[in-house]
Amino acid sequence: MKPEPAEMFSRDWYNEYFRRAEYSAVHSRFCEKVYGKDLCQHGLMDIEELDFLITLIKPRSKILEIGCSNGHITEYIYAHTQSQILGLDFSDVAIKQAQDRTKDRQEALRFTRVDLIQEEIPGSNYDYILLIDSIYFLGELRDAIQRFNQKLSSSGKMLVSFFQTKEDNAEEDLSPQSTDFGAALEDLGFAYKWYDFTENVKRHGILNYLVGEELKDAFEQEGNSFLYEARAVENRSFKESAENNAIFRYLYVIERLDRILSEKTSPENENH
Repeated sequence: MKPEPAEMFSRDWYNEYFRRAEYSAVHSRFCEKVYGKDLCQHGLMDIEELDFLITLIKPRSKILEIGCSNGHITEYIYAHTQSQILGLDFSDVAIKQAQDRTKDRQEALRFTRVDLIQEEIPGSNYDYILLIDSIYFLGELRDAIQRFNQKLSSSGKMLVSFFQTKEDNAEEDLSPQSTDFGAALEDLGFAYKWYDFTENVKRHGILNYLVGEELKDAFEQEGNSFLYEARAVENRSFKESAENNAIFRYLYVIERLDRILSEKTSPENENH
């Protein structure tokens, strides 16, 4: 009897995804066409956005990356910043792939399997905590933000990419402050800056769909229909949101809260 397929975005689903994606020539082509560089991506951040994010990181920093997948993006960040990075993901397969590939660089690059819904955040005193399209999986937003805030150094920052779609009956566009994530930051009193990636995510959403359909037969011939379906389910939704101008995406750069509270009278620490 054929086993039931794993629930999408579950650990078993991601394990199957990375078990296949790491060795799929078609997936490599897909990433090259959609993201601009093959880093075995599963998310919305293309190479243009990633390169911009890297400009916000001081070299030789201490970084925690949440949702590092199988570490190709982590390695790219390391190559450009020479930082010490700990990558966390809940996929056993993804973490094992990252560990095996970087075992000669363990002093700078470490990878650990952690389920942050159930387990504690390892380490502390991070200069940067990166959440690239991963905070959606970490429970209630306010709780997650406060947990990560406690792990920052006194001058540390969280860099969080976040997308949200507009409800059908909503009349106004989503501003950085009015997304679920922005509203949580406002409620908690965090100071932050943002960068608008909305037009980029619209282009990206449509391109994801078009390239996925272009490579559908190639995925099937490779025996990786699973990878096509994994992308297609999301891509259809992103394409529809993009065509209806109903998707918004921002990169938030968030200051540690204690620092802001102690310096709140300084003009340079105003929110925006």
